[in-house]
Amino acid sequence: NMKFYPYKKACALLVTGALTTGAAVPALAAETKTAAPTTAEESKTKAMTLKEIQELVVKNNRLKTTLTLNQEKVIAGLSAIDDGLKDLKDSQDKAAHARRDAGTSASQGKDLLGGLIAADPTNQSNQILAGISSALLSGAVKAASGMETLVDNVADRQRDTLEDQQTELKNTKMDLNKTKEDWENESLAVTQLLVTKTVQVEKGVSLLTQKQSLLERVCRIEEKKQELGFSTGTDLSEKKLAVSEGAKELQSAKDGLTLLKRQLNDLMGREIDEELIITPPELTRTIETAPAYSEELLKTATDKNYKLKTLRRDKQQAEADSKKNDRYDGQLKASRVDMQLADVSTEEEKVNIANDLKKKLDAINTAAAEYQNKKDANSKAKIEWEQQQKSAKLGLVSAVELQALELQYEQTEMELSAAAYAYDLAWEEYNMLMNGTTLDIYDVYKSKLS
Repeated sequence: NMKFYPYKKACALLVTGALTTGAAVPALAAETKTAAPTTAEESKTKAMTLKEIQELVVKNNRLKTTLTLNQEKVIAGLSAIDDGLKDLKDSQDKAAHARRDAGTSASQGKDLLGGLIAADPTNQSNQILAGISSALLSGAVKAASGMETLVDNVADRQRDTLEDQQTELKNTKMDLNKTKEDWENESLAVTQLLVTKTVQVEKGVSLLTQKQSLLERVCRIEEKKQELGFSTGTDLSEKKLAVSEGAKELQSAKDGLTLLKRQLNDLMGREIDEELIITPPELTRTIETAPAYSEELLKTATDKNYKLKTLRRDKQQAEADSKKNDRYDGQLKASRVDMQLADVSTEEEKVNIANDLKKKLDAINTAAAEYQNKKDANSKAKIEWEQQQKSAKLGLVSAVELQALELQYEQTEMELSAAAYAYDLAWEEYNMLMNGTTLDIYDVYKSKLS
């Protein structure tokens, strides 16, 4: 089972606002050429790339182990049913063989008795013996035939039960295979989400640390100004309060960073407080708009949707049950209702897919616009920062002012990376939808980080 560690929203607060949600890429990231560590032990002492973390999550996560064990359990159940069906066939074969043996023995016995009577027709004892023996032989044949019929009836009922169980287990096996496949894709996306969020919060901690240093510096200046009579006690109190609040904000961010790293370590199968150093993923995506919504696009998403396939499967099973002759009227009516429910659920799911597709396309375009805005803001801030550095060399900007301006510039750098990761997230969520990958587990993680 996976553990969800509570994520403190305050850990994302920076100088001018909160971090945006990180991105997710449901494929092994290709931004690194470093060979991935093969075990959790080997990953303890070096900086890890996104790809390396993803590989350990896919390999060592307990959910995958649980799914694999459940698959083995289903396979064992199918094997047991196969054995049961074989035993039923063997029982029927034995009963049929016994009936044939009894029939053969009766025929041979009657021939012998006929020969005995023919040899001495006047012998009344032979005739009486022949009558009794003939009756016994006929009774044996009837008993064997009755036993065969009984065995067949019992076997047929048991076979129906076993075959129903077999169908359910086969469906469960397919569902588990799909769940396992989805989790391997989702685990990559979840890891990307957590890694990018961790990188963002780590940058936030760095900025808040610098901000705290600046606040303390300003506070010391205010103390000196008060000593010289150039400042009031109120001004100093405000500066001290800002230092106190800044310390709380910084500690909250550090706590949030610890929780994020614990979550990643847990997913990788490592000790939760193991040191984790992450190499930030590169920002390489070119901004592009989402494809236009169309019926063709919707058909692709619908055709890949596994839930629709299971609904069609449920309807087919209900339809088959409604045609069985050995069912009571109530059971047949229930099967017909199940067919109707499957139809209603199918139409509802198609509407959900269409709405979800529209949301994913809108999210891409919204994230693209925000990414472009942050790129423009960062370019402008870089120019201003370079100009302010020149002004500082000429003595036109104080050291404190320069430090504050540097924080503002670094803030735009961090916001740019956050927007880039969010843009990647929007695209990859769309891609997973179009590939038929469920996002249930991923959405839980995402909601925890929002």
